Amino acid sequence: MKFRTLPLVLAMTGVAGFVIAAEKAAIEVSPQPAGSEITVDSVTVPDDGFVVIHASDEHGNIIAPQSIGYSAVKSGTQEDVSVSLDEEVASGDKVFVMLHEDTGEKGTYEFGVDRTDVDVPVIQDGKPVIAPMDIE
Repeated sequence: MKFRTLPLVLAMTGVAGFVIAAEKAAIEVSPQPAGSEITVDSVTVPDDGFVVIHASDEHGNIIAPQSIGYSAVKSGTQEDVSVSLDEEVASGDKVFVMLHEDTGEKGTYEFGVDRTDVDVPVIQDGKPVIAPMDIE
């Protein structure tokens, strides 16, 4: 009989069962060229969701809940995630890459100015999972 090993972490609970530890959410970014598309180096999400791009103001602060682009991502780790932007970013700009859950209509990004109760940011350790990205 053959057995397959799966890379899952199991922990005993006090109720004669097991709990599967969820993979932590993470984003890896590197500076990107100016234009209307960016590539996120790596995205890790425990459940299907979205990688969302937010612009920054003249002081470098995130502008939210508006976004300038997004891409759906499947649970697990994905590399080289391409995101088309609604507006071009210029050299010297800074954007923010943020992970959002898919809690509304599956596969449709609905979070925004008029709707902040669905597709909410992924929260980890009490904070949104976010990474600043410089545009070269």
